[in-house]
Amino acid sequence: MTKIEHQSLSDRAYGEIRKGLITGLFAPMQPLVIRSLAESYGISATPIREALQRLVAERLLVALPNRSIVVPAMTQNRFRELFPIRAALEGLATQLATPQLTKADKVRMARLLERIAETTTSFDARSYMKLNREFHFLVYEKSGNPELLRLIQDMWLKVGPVFNGLFDDDHYRDHANDKHLDIYNAIIAGNATHARQAMEQDLLLAAQSLLPRLPDQAS
Repeated sequence: MTKIEHQSLSDRAYGEIRKGLITGLFAPMQPLVIRSLAESYGISATPIREALQRLVAERLLVALPNRSIVVPAMTQNRFRELFPIRAALEGLATQLATPQLTKADKVRMARLLERIAETTTSFDARSYMKLNREFHFLVYEKSGNPELLRLIQDMWLKVGPVFNGLFDDDHYRDHANDKHLDIYNAIIAGNATHARQAMEQDLLLAAQSLLPRLPDQAS
């Protein structure tokens, strides 16, 4: 975990925990322990507590009757509800971004793909989650539509905690970079429609891996 600088500590703690949710650092139903988070981020308990309360108010975390705070559970039904929304939003962002991505962006994408490939052979799930997010949001941030980007971020906050299970699936791990390469190649060719379709297929590949391993309903 990244150490947080000693300024605007509550906001920074909030931002780091949100980032952890998006990248799969925290798993569904995992308790978020204030003392442990404070030690990890190198700050006191108070800004962590304030950040957690803020995330509970936003329904990104859940406060249980025993006063513990956990990551919400993800069920098959909820994942199915969110998937078509994600596909529509992230596909659209990719289509809009394709003509906007610069030569430097494309060089960065190629380097990310190389690093992602390394994680699939070294079984480094944590690095994969971080690099996967970086690849996707490099594209989405170039859509030129801040409201669309916020909606995508909201979706990732909801589904991100299940991503840490992707590397448990050998088939997914072996093919994790395939659709990324299709996205990249479509962008290089300037084909926004194909780029959108490849992004949707990338999301589908992950969904097909995750769905069978999600519970039918929350316990």
